[in-house]
Parts: sequence; C-alpha cells; structure tokens
Amino acid sequence: MTNLNVLNMKKIILFVVAILILSCNNQPKEIIESTKINSQNTSEKKDLELARNNYAVVWNWTTTEKQLVSDNAPTISKELTKLWKDKIVENAYFDSDGEFEKFEGFPNISFFLKTSSISEAENILNELTVVKKGIAKYTIYSVGTKWLGRNSEAIVKKSMVTKAYVAVWNTVTKHDNTNAKGLIKKNAKNQSDAILKLWNEGIVENVYFDIEGTASNNMTTDFVFFINADSKAEAKKICDNLPFAKKHLASYKISPVGVYWLR
Repeated sequence: MTNLNVLNMKKIILFVVAILILSCNNQPKEIIESTKINSQNTSEKKDLELARNNYAVVWNWTTTEKQLVSDNAPTISKELTKLWKDKIVENAYFDSDGEFEKFEGFPNISFFLKTSSISEAENILNELTVVKKGIAKYTIYSVGTKWLGRNSEAIVKKSMVTKAYVAVWNTVTKHDNTNAKGLIKKNAKNQSDAILKLWNEGIVENVYFDIEGTASNNMTTDFVFFINADSKAEAKKICDNLPFAKKHLASYKISPVGVYWLR
C-alpha cells in the first residue's frame, strides 16, 4: 500500500469516527449504553482470542475400510467446517496426492487449532466423528504464536506454484549452549528479515513461532512455516539459504501438505 493510500485511509477512518461520535451525541442514553456493552463484549472476545494457543494437528489413517470413510465423509466435513466458522480451526491444507499415508484417493488434511490449552484441543478432537469411529488418529504439536498469514497478492503473482510444503524448525541444542544462545540472539533479526522477504515474495506463508521460548532463550523454540514451491527440492533449497540453516543454528524437516484450503 502506498503512502498516499495509507494517508487517504487514515482520513476516511477519522471521518467515520467523527460521524460515529456525532451520532452518539444525538442518541438516547439507552442506545449509547447498549453500544458500550457491545463494544466491551467485542473487546473481551478479542482478548480471549489473543489468549489462545496455536496447535498444529497432523492426521494419520487408522482404518482400511473405504466404505467407512465414504459413509462418514459428509459428517466429518461438516464438523471441520463448523470449527473453522467458529474460528477454532484455521489454515487448513489438503493433499490428495500424498507421498505417505495415502488411502484410496482420500486427501490427507492438516490444520491449526486455536485453544487455551492442549487438553482443550484434545477434548475438541476426541469429539469428532473421525476419531470416535476410529477412522484416523491425530498428533498435536504446540507451535506458539502466528506471526505472518498469507500475502495473497504476492501469491497470486506466483500463480505457477501449485503445492505447499511445511517446514518445522528446531533450534540446535547438542553443542555449546552458552555460545549457541548468543549466536541465536545475534542472528534472530537476520532470520526474521529473510523470512519476511520470502513472505513479501509470496514464497513463505503462515509463519508460527514460540514467543515464550524466544523470550526465555530456552533453546527449544520451534518455528513453523509453509513454503509455496514447485518441488520438495526447491523448498529445501529455500530453507538451506536461511541464516539459521547456514550457521547451523537450527535443523528443519519438510513435508508436503498439498493445497491451501481454509484460512
């Protein structure tokens, strides 16, 4: 967005706020009080959302009965869609041509769950039909806070990219911890700048990091992000060129997740 557009947007916002203030001055007291209550409720909802943690959920098939999956597919889809509408599930991907866990043409699905705790996440997942009927099992990974979503404009420009790969990073802990902590701190900005550059180019999306681990330098901080690339080899090359990889400060694993589905 250009500086001129930002300036115009600010003017529009100020104009709208001014109208709202004038309108409130002319409204009955009951309406004003009602507006305050609604505003307070909205603020409380936002606080609750900020208090949530993000958990990556990876699924593996546990059944070999194709009919069982087909019969329950509509219900499974409906349940997942509801969780998405309730803003509990976000950033879902599906891979209909998976390298592993492929089952009778059914897509592998992965997504993020937003809950206050891992136990709450487990309670939600255990109530799903796909779990209750033994169709698939899940594994949960705590991934901290979402930093960057999707740069849709940049991604559209890279229309030739059709697949996404997830890169899960772990800081290295098997050498001199004191020296490693200093190096991680020293190179953190270079790493984040490099990721931000890739995001601006539409190459990287949906970046999560453990802010608590970063603050305490506990050497267990995980970074998770998705890469839009033509192949796994290309995705690996992108990761290898990041500062943490070049300086051997973190290791990563790459897995295909297919196509972006739900935001």
